[in-house]
Amino acid sequence: MKKKVVILYGGPSNEHEISIKSGKNVLNNIDKNKYQIFAVFIDKNKKFFIGKNKIGLNEKDFSSFLKKEKIDVVYPVLHGEYGEDGQIQKILEKNKIKFVGSSSKVSSIAIDKDKSNKIYKINKILIPKSKIINYKNSKHNLVYPIIVKPVDEGSSVGLFKIENENEFKIKQKEIFKNHKKMLVQEFISGREFTCGVIDIKNKTIALFASEIVLTKTKSFDYKAKYTKGAVKEITPANVEGALMKKIQNLALKSHKALGCKSISRTDIILSKIDNKLYVLETNTLPGMTKTSFIPEQAKASGINIKKLIDVLLN
Repeated sequence: MKKKVVILYGGPSNEHEISIKSGKNVLNNIDKNKYQIFAVFIDKNKKFFIGKNKIGLNEKDFSSFLKKEKIDVVYPVLHGEYGEDGQIQKILEKNKIKFVGSSSKVSSIAIDKDKSNKIYKINKILIPKSKIINYKNSKHNLVYPIIVKPVDEGSSVGLFKIENENEFKIKQKEIFKNHKKMLVQEFISGREFTCGVIDIKNKTIALFASEIVLTKTKSFDYKAKYTKGAVKEITPANVEGALMKKIQNLALKSHKALGCKSISRTDIILSKIDNKLYVLETNTLPGMTKTSFIPEQAKASGINIKKLIDVLLN
């Protein structure tokens, strides 16, 4: 008998369109001989559309659907709000449905850069100097340039690189336009890497890391991530074996420190000042589009997209 699987995609976040691409890529590559698949699109109003049904369900009705169909596992291919902040996970946990990814508690911590930074510090994981600010109290003692980003967004949405105090004052209204509080962080100049981690056969392994080389922008923000030719992504990263191992071990350490499950991807920078590796953040539901890092890293590690999806669902 085929295992019943729900693929969730879309959602209310700023990463709605990316989630759609991720979801469709998963749906196109999942083993249809092995799974009975239910494609479920979530619109920006949190309505659930099952297959080609044009009638959207609310959360309660969606929960009833999960029970009625006796769904075995759900893969929430969702990014940002509702997908990575623990909201959808709470619904699934309440209904005792297995799902891909971290628990609601871990998800809510990982997406909160202030909370996750505290956990990194406890586990002696290096992070850039940082501070939480708001519009009324935006003072900080960090040396410019600085990075300013939302506390709880993914895909570098709302990220700013600020060169000096005057620019910070000029852009203050824009910075706080959509958020009450922001994380201000020292800018570390160096080589940027990202490394995926997956649970496979009761083992947690790090995939080959990728290097991110900026070609048209100063920072790896949302625009850079999704503008063709804005960055060069090298997978696996062109580094010596010892450095690759250090990056992988740091991604593994971050994954375990936060309590992540199934999958994660940690962004890391190698400082050209002190030659140390710093963790920027950990993503609990990384992108699964055709050009996303995780599928590419898995491929470089000898795991094709179909096998990767199979691993995650089991």
